[in-house]
Amino acid sequence: MRQVGGAISALAGASFFLQADKGGASLTNLAGYAFLGGVFFLISALRLKSAEQNG
Repeated sequence: MRQVGGAISALAGASFFLQADKGGASLTNLAGYAFLGGVFFLISALRLKSAEQNG
């Protein structure tokens, strides 16, 4: 799961870097990145809770 999160972070960082030079930049992509980060955090928390309960 960490590899997926790292790959998404790398792609997002490259995307932010490339878009920073364009006119009319917005925070729409940043909001999507933050949402995905929240989803990955929730999945990790649920997996940790499940592992804690099972053993």
